[in-house]
Amino acid sequence: MGSVHQGPINRKGNEIEVAKADLARALKRVVEAEVAADASFAEREVAALDSADEAIRDYCERELQMIADSHDDDLLINGVHCRLSHKPALGFYHSLCGPLRVYRRRYREVGVRNGPTYVALELEAGLVEGATPALACSIALDRALMHSREVAESAAAKHRHFPSRTTIERIGLALGQAATEAASSIERYLRPGEKVATEAVGISVGLDRTSVPYEEVREEGTEPKTRRKTRKKPYERTPPEPVDVNYRMDYVGTVSLVDVDSATLFGLKYFATHDQGPEDIVKRMMADVRSMRRQQPNLNVSIVQDGAKELWTLVRNALKEQLGIENQNEAVDRYHLSERLAKVLKVTVPDEEERAKQLAKWEKELDEDDGTIDRIEQYIEDNAWLYGWDARATLLDTQTYIENNKDRMRYVTLRAAGLPIGSGATEGSCKSLVGSRMKRSGQRWHHEGAGSVGELRAIHQSKRLPRFWRLLHRHYTAPITPIQVEKQRAA
Repeated sequence: MGSVHQGPINRKGNEIEVAKADLARALKRVVEAEVAADASFAEREVAALDSADEAIRDYCERELQMIADSHDDDLLINGVHCRLSHKPALGFYHSLCGPLRVYRRRYREVGVRNGPTYVALELEAGLVEGATPALACSIALDRALMHSREVAESAAAKHRHFPSRTTIERIGLALGQAATEAASSIERYLRPGEKVATEAVGISVGLDRTSVPYEEVREEGTEPKTRRKTRKKPYERTPPEPVDVNYRMDYVGTVSLVDVDSATLFGLKYFATHDQGPEDIVKRMMADVRSMRRQQPNLNVSIVQDGAKELWTLVRNALKEQLGIENQNEAVDRYHLSERLAKVLKVTVPDEEERAKQLAKWEKELDEDDGTIDRIEQYIEDNAWLYGWDARATLLDTQTYIENNKDRMRYVTLRAAGLPIGSGATEGSCKSLVGSRMKRSGQRWHHEGAGSVGELRAIHQSKRLPRFWRLLHRHYTAPITPIQVEKQRAA
């Protein structure tokens, strides 16, 4: 190796180290030329970051231009003969380090009048919605985690030169929609790489609904659902269409591998808007269950969720029809039952301390005896007609709830099978997947945006995003072959 000032000696096989040393020296010269001799380290660091960004931006721009210049007038694009349809024109693309300006060509399929145009540069370089692959991947992750305002602020703090918030939103929306359309096919390739831990004893599945605020156009002549302040000054522009914010019930699904202590070893999450419906994510859930059981056929399967009848029917039928499973364990989430029992005791036991003792007693007995739920049901039936109508309605509602679900409240049997008795995975996903990202103060959504964000966030929280992205990115590429090369091959 050379000295610190000279860099490494250029021996055979040492080109990379030499090039890196040259790059470091060049960056040092740029920084020293840009900042004062007495500049602080912080100032030098910022200058180095900005200079490196500019160098990377220039490199990417030159590379893209070289690819664009290599394209002839006639090309095979994904095996289809296409011909130049427009003269080369300046195109703008976004990168982590700023905008890129490239002269590129557009092509149309030969023999097709007014057919779609293709930009060969974008397909060969794998540009995504006008962004480089690295920027698009970053936006996909950021879209799952935060609002575009936070994305822009975070990028600026890291001395990255992201595009405008509008562009970030546009790219993120398109990526989320593409991920939603491709999820079923891509997940097929991800499952074989997800190994089931040897300590796993069961699979818990759950489906639930959670509210999301949507901005929807209000019908003409109807009163607003929320009060708004009266405008005192006249509009100086055309007022927007009147809208209401309506809460709609979107769907969250989970598939969790659990150990003998009912702890989650590995969890997958799924999201669908109320417009999309739950059918597609239920199919994907069943495919994941099938993949896990192929690796360990002895895994018990349980459904743990709240008491919504239509959701139970949907999941139960899917297990039977798609996987041939009819003997799965079923449990109503223990937390939901405890909430209802607390309301019952608030009616029947006036003293707060006694009420707490009775609830604790029931909780303990539910963990020790499967017949406890029958005794609780009888207790409610005995007390239902001793109170006024409002209190009676609470008791009768809980009695019906238990009557419809008590076979799914045998928690001793479930614990013995090593399966969870609480839908914490699903209930928690409603909060982490939807609540913390889509129900922030002042937020309201359109259907496309909610579906896009929900899908990307579900993929991320399932720890699938890096592998998912590599396969999704292939949807934005296509083989580009010059016609002359193809003719030579044929000859």
